[in-house]
Amino acid sequence: MTDALVADLRAEVGDALRAVGSYDGDTYHVTYLRDDVATALDDDDLDAIRQGAVFDSLERDYYERLFSVAGAFQATVRRFERAVVVEVPTGTGGGVLVSLDRDHGGSVDAVVDRCRSVEV
Repeated sequence: MTDALVADLRAEVGDALRAVGSYDGDTYHVTYLRDDVATALDDDDLDAIRQGAVFDSLERDYYERLFSVAGAFQATVRRFERAVVVEVPTGTGGGVLVSLDRDHGGSVDAVVDRCRSVEV
């Protein structure tokens, strides 16, 4: 994943971008952490996020079969009190995680589309 994705996402959502990372089965690479988010997370937190993302990737095929009439699985969106976390698979066991301020007011579809164009 390149810094170009971070630049694209910042152009899309501005200062509402909290974090951008990518993962595969073994590694998690943080490309961008907004200062307040970086202060709140330590290495153990980031490792737990990676483990959760890898675990979620194991369920993709199941959900794609379950909702086969909806087409191919493209993303998972989780909404929290202060943030929206978008997880976009980019290959077998890999993907991109993007965190946004919940009140960013932009299109989550645009974020997903930008992430889907990335190779992890």
